[in-house]
Amino acid sequence: MNHQGYASPRLLLFFIVIIVKIVAAVLSAIGFVLNNAALLITGTIVWLAYFAVLFIVAVPAADRLLQKYTRFLKNAALTIVVVILAVGIALTVIMVTVGLTSIQADNPEGIWSRLFVSFDNVFKYNDATALSHQAAENVLNGKNPYAKSNVVVAMLEHDGAIDKITPLREGRLAGVFPYPDISQLEQLWEDVSATPAAVPPEIESGFNYPAGCFLLPAAFIWMGINDIRIIYAILIIPAFIYTIWRVRSGLRLLLVSAILVSVELWYSMAAGETGYLYFPFLLMAWVLYKRNLWLSALFMAAAVAIKQLTWFIFPFYLVLIWRTEGDKKALVVFIISFVIFAASNLPFIISDPGLWLNSVLAPMADDMFPIGVGIITLVTGGVLDIRSSLSFGILELVILLAGLAWYFFNCRRYPHTGLVLAVLPLFFAWRSLWGYFFYIDIILLAAVIINEYGMQWVTESNIPSAGMGMTGTV
Repeated sequence: MNHQGYASPRLLLFFIVIIVKIVAAVLSAIGFVLNNAALLITGTIVWLAYFAVLFIVAVPAADRLLQKYTRFLKNAALTIVVVILAVGIALTVIMVTVGLTSIQADNPEGIWSRLFVSFDNVFKYNDATALSHQAAENVLNGKNPYAKSNVVVAMLEHDGAIDKITPLREGRLAGVFPYPDISQLEQLWEDVSATPAAVPPEIESGFNYPAGCFLLPAAFIWMGINDIRIIYAILIIPAFIYTIWRVRSGLRLLLVSAILVSVELWYSMAAGETGYLYFPFLLMAWVLYKRNLWLSALFMAAAVAIKQLTWFIFPFYLVLIWRTEGDKKALVVFIISFVIFAASNLPFIISDPGLWLNSVLAPMADDMFPIGVGIITLVTGGVLDIRSSLSFGILELVILLAGLAWYFFNCRRYPHTGLVLAVLPLFFAWRSLWGYFFYIDIILLAAVIINEYGMQWVTESNIPSAGMGMTGTV
């Protein structure tokens, strides 16, 4: 494959992906906080555009089709980087010096006040992070994390945000639809926090992830690191360093710039989002599969053992290995993943098989409220009155199987489209939280650069004109 220049059009197009994602996330977040149907649905439309543009980045032929727009894409990329960095620095200074809550409007119920408070809460633990921390401490103390999980105790101990609990359609919330408002959650929290030892039926209280989600943090907590966000940083920094090092010199600035302006990465780390725990392993698995398949398989196995979201990505990874490396190697990769998953979870399965199974399947089995940025906004926005998750589950499965079928026949030509197709079914789910889509794009960009551009040497004749510092010779 002969790519023209290392600031190729589809790599520059990635910065458009970033700005589309930011717009989509902002629209969805504001729509959720203000319970505004128009913003929610508009955000969903922009999210669809995000998937479409990201898919184009994954297709090699896009370089040829976009060649005449290279200068525009280069200028757009430079502008996006400068603006996002400037805004990010300004927001950081405000947050560190005065905080958003100190500059909210006089009316505490006003739109700006509600938005500022919500944004301020971004940097507090959510229930999944608090429960993961609690589970790690429980296993270090010789307790079964699945049996001793209590979200109220965990959130109180780690000062979690009330709007980051997961309410259930049970008890006093059984008649609420489509989602409890903040006043209902605050009243519920005030009541249950008075007796934290009692597990309330209206809140998801169990630890709902595979054992890797607490075993990995437990090793660091045992060493005295008691903030899970520091653990995330310890894991991701080496992954970023290796990935950037593997990129040839002419593309390093582009990748570093993309990482810096992918604000959701830093948002997720500051918030302690549990997705950050599997993110480094997925990154390494996808960028290494051509260079070192067995090391890549170990990283993918670790991701599978950490959180269920990676179970959507794993089949596409297996298809990729099968179609590019052969069925025998794909079988070995599957066995490696099965063994690591079993080894980390088997002690807890043996201890109480029913408890483990109910805990891990709870996100799919428990009666949760609809929420997210996908087509579920038609329900949460009041356009459709669908109160069962069954139809969304069927649609999610159909999209998954269709994506796998297409990828099976096309992955040799479009290997990195598997990352987009893997998370696309979640866009059609009953719960399509924006965090499900935060990490795939930067993994895709790194994989494309390393696996498709890594062996291409640039000459004076095919270097694009100045922009973003991506000129010169290797």
